[in-house]
Amino acid sequence: MRRFFRYFYDYRGVCIWMCLSGAVFAVVFAMYGITLEAVWYPLLISALFGAIMLAAGFAHSRRRRRGMEQVLASEALFPDVTDILPRAGSLAEEDYQALVGKMENAYRAKKGEWDAARRDMADYYATWVHQIKAPIAVMKVMLQQEDTPENRELSAELFRVEQYVEMALCYVRLGEGASDLVIQEYDLDPVIRKAVRKYAGQFIRRRIRLVYEGTDVRVLTDEKWLSFIIEQLLSNAVKYTAEGSVTISVDKGKKLSVTDTGIGISPEDMPRIFEKGYTGYNGRLDKKSTGLGLYLCRKAADRLGHVLTAESEPGKGSRFTIDLESYPFRAE
Repeated sequence: MRRFFRYFYDYRGVCIWMCLSGAVFAVVFAMYGITLEAVWYPLLISALFGAIMLAAGFAHSRRRRRGMEQVLASEALFPDVTDILPRAGSLAEEDYQALVGKMENAYRAKKGEWDAARRDMADYYATWVHQIKAPIAVMKVMLQQEDTPENRELSAELFRVEQYVEMALCYVRLGEGASDLVIQEYDLDPVIRKAVRKYAGQFIRRRIRLVYEGTDVRVLTDEKWLSFIIEQLLSNAVKYTAEGSVTISVDKGKKLSVTDTGIGISPEDMPRIFEKGYTGYNGRLDKKSTGLGLYLCRKAADRLGHVLTAESEPGKGSRFTIDLESYPFRAE
């Protein structure tokens, strides 16, 4: 009913014109002394035909509206306008459709330029990462030739450089869609142990105890990206834990938790810790914080269909939990 009144309102000018025309005829006939029955009879017939035409126009408008609703509900982004838009019913609609088609072509051209620029940037980052790994590997070998306090410090800083390099590549890849994902069932224990071995030197250097008892859980995920999330959580745990321990646990509900006894996160920072570039109070204490680690973790977890949550108490530590119970996977 609301659509009918809206349609009637759109054609209010025609209805007003018909009423005014009937009034003019009635006045003219009255001035010439012609009986008013000669006016009312044709007016009623005209009103009947007008109502029929109005109803037919409303039915046609409703069909066109349904067609437009299907277009708006379409998941395709800027499909071919000429294929999906209803046929133009007037010259004005033809002009509007031509304008939309012109805008669509301009958008497609600009989007092609953006995609090409993004691919070039991704290729550059990938090439840069692979090239920079060679001098990093050489420096690591040179620093391992002599065990001195200076070399150990340099090795630790070089390890951080290597992590930032990997983070740059992951940042680009996460924006490229799901083409990089390889989803299948994995044993969770080897994935965790690989990340632990990678950060073993950092735990030893900072004298932080690592607690992990192993697990026999299998999860549906992507091994590379899950490893990235675990490594980033371990990196944060080591960075913000001056003493104490870091505990990795997996419960029967396939929830993987990384718990530390570090400085914790202030309550006002908790709602924003996964935002891009947000460092919070702890990040301001650590001038080297980028605010990208947890952002990339959340983005990777969302891409995998996992849920990443955090809880913390200032001065007592933090716990980050990855829910690996299910993955929204559908075979095709």
